Amino acid sequence: MKPRLALLHYTAPPVTGGVEFVMAAQARKLSEAGYDVKVIAGRGQADLLPELDSRHPEVEDVTRRLQAGKTALRQFKALRDSIRNRLRPLLADRDIVIAHNVMTMPFNLPLAAALAELGLPLIAWTHDIAWVQAQYEAFIKPNDWPYDIMQRPQPGVTYVAISRVRQRELARVFGMPSAAIPVVPNGIDPHEFVRVGPRVHRLLEGAGALDADPLLLVPQRVTPAKRLELILDAAAELRRPMPKMKVVVTGPLGAHNLDDRAYAARLLEHRAQLRLDGVVSFLFEQRWRGTEHAVRLEDVADLYRVSDVVLMLSGAEGFGLPVLEAAVARVPLVCADIPILREVGGDELHTFPTGGDGTAVAAAIRRALESSAVRQRRFILRRYAWHCVLASTERVITGALDTAGDLETPVAIGQ
Repeated sequence: MKPRLALLHYTAPPVTGGVEFVMAAQARKLSEAGYDVKVIAGRGQADLLPELDSRHPEVEDVTRRLQAGKTALRQFKALRDSIRNRLRPLLADRDIVIAHNVMTMPFNLPLAAALAELGLPLIAWTHDIAWVQAQYEAFIKPNDWPYDIMQRPQPGVTYVAISRVRQRELARVFGMPSAAIPVVPNGIDPHEFVRVGPRVHRLLEGAGALDADPLLLVPQRVTPAKRLELILDAAAELRRPMPKMKVVVTGPLGAHNLDDRAYAARLLEHRAQLRLDGVVSFLFEQRWRGTEHAVRLEDVADLYRVSDVVLMLSGAEGFGLPVLEAAVARVPLVCADIPILREVGGDELHTFPTGGDGTAVAAAIRRALESSAVRQRRFILRRYAWHCVLASTERVITGALDTAGDLETPVAIGQ
């Protein structure tokens, strides 16, 4: 059974901010992965505890006093105790807490002190560090509680940094090895970012292409003139060096042409012979609610936006509309070297000889994948796509829980 999580910050969406956005995405992705997630905040769409909000009057008053050097320990401890006691019932059914940007920033130090005393495994998700920023100089008072909550690793807390830069900074502040602080970066879901709709998400899911690396798109009808056998032969050659590659062919079969249907049958047979059933997907194979073809025009536009390379394999065209579409979607195009496509697309096309075979197509695909835009996109997605970030997050959660048994009985921190 997966642990029950609490994600905590001063505020939650619809309050807009970088940390709020990251926490909301993390909560959503963990929930989708089967975790029971509760979001707790002082404001926003969450389980609310007003004193968590950095703008709460009592919190602001304590923060102003701390900034002015007037520690006011009695007032601080009273607010800490109130927050701790009110958090307990909210966390009673939780196994672990992930607190975003609370333990290393001065916006609500009574909350940081309360969390350190609760006795639950705590992950301090560190976006920022006051101790290394000149604007928080008034709060930098070494060995002076409660300021040094931000300077010392607190008992029972696993600290996570969102980048190697933050990891090095936090290690320097804490006087500990960088390797002791795991790095889990912020993530991005490319399909959510470009607002791919549920239909296209289902199409990609049906094609097994949600996490394709790379995704090759063939936005053409299934007919012999389009020479789709070339992408099968090219995929067979590219499959070994690109084990996560997926090819999606969007076009329908001809409504009345028996040659098209026979051609489609030959393509499926050839695909099976090459053992590419899990690599190349023809979307005419997906039937939804009795519709003639699952793919609409607007769906193809969405598919362009999440693809790495677009392919046109035909040896003759009257114009070549995908050349325009790929350019507008900023996706490199691989096509046969025919005059009309040169006329329409200029000199930036990745071409293969008109009479070329699958090896020639594979070579053109490799060149397209080496373009700077594609390399940058793949670099980002291989490191920061949410499925990668989620795996790192789960490892941190497991590690924090594994060490929880070694915690001592929590005691009040400070004087």
